[in-house]
Amino acid sequence: MKDERDDSEEKTEEEAGEAASSEQDGAAAAEEREKLVQALEQKTKEAAEANEKYLRTYADFENYRKRMQRDLAEFRKYANEQLVLELLPVVDHLGLALKHGAEAGEAAQGLQQGVEQVYKQLRDVLEKSGVKRFSAEGEPFDPAKHEAMMQVLTADVPENTVVQVFQDGYLYHEKVLRHAKVSVSKKPQPEPVGSNA
Repeated sequence: MKDERDDSEEKTEEEAGEAASSEQDGAAAAEEREKLVQALEQKTKEAAEANEKYLRTYADFENYRKRMQRDLAEFRKYANEQLVLELLPVVDHLGLALKHGAEAGEAAQGLQQGVEQVYKQLRDVLEKSGVKRFSAEGEPFDPAKHEAMMQVLTADVPENTVVQVFQDGYLYHEKVLRHAKVSVSKKPQPEPVGSNA
């Protein structure tokens, strides 16, 4: 019986030891699980931050790419601006030659027709390239498009109206390439009442 008691005490101690060991294992497992959960949360947070950083970088790159495409399109659109600017005096002189040729009469009629064809062809080429001539006579003065060369006193038209164009203006696409040189109306000052000379 003593043996049975010893055996049962041993079993109880063993079971108690196993239970204590099991509790320690459970506590260690819970602690390990908590560490893993914290590590997972940390890695999830880092992954979210990295993803957010990637998305911001990607958006910045897309914005940069779009800006570069716009800049390139703008460059291509206005790449010939200097050439066109240098051709405008040629167009002006051809126009003057036509005007003087018409005044010369029949003797210069053949020359006049040749100059007319060259003038028309050059204007067509410029127009295909995005150059448009604009005349401003009768329009309100706009400093963005017109350059006032002089003022004319007149009551016939509203004040600040273009009354004469000395040189046509040109647009290159939508941009003013050369301002039209014009004279602008100005209302005459009323005579003071009672002033007799």
